[in-house]
Amino acid sequence: EPNTGNNGVHASASPFEAFAERTNWLGVAVERDYFGKAMLALGIPMGTIKAWCEDPAVPFEGKRQSLFDLLEDLDGRDCLKKSVAILSGK
Repeated sequence: EPNTGNNGVHASASPFEAFAERTNWLGVAVERDYFGKAMLALGIPMGTIKAWCEDPAVPFEGKRQSLFDLLEDLDGRDCLKKSVAILSGK
């Protein structure tokens, strides 16, 4: 019987997490994914994007935090803006 943990539905917590799931689970190439293309266009290096798909702890606002947690509950534009801020350390 379906329940909260065993069902056929999955919702990602952010546009970035959805992107990471497409690359990790479905093998979608970063440069072929619409969100990946947007990140590359903003100057986020390919190596950084790939590393971020593993949900590393990243320095932001004086402490190390889960990347997925930092980008959670944001819409696409805000997620991209915050990604750039995380990369720049601001």
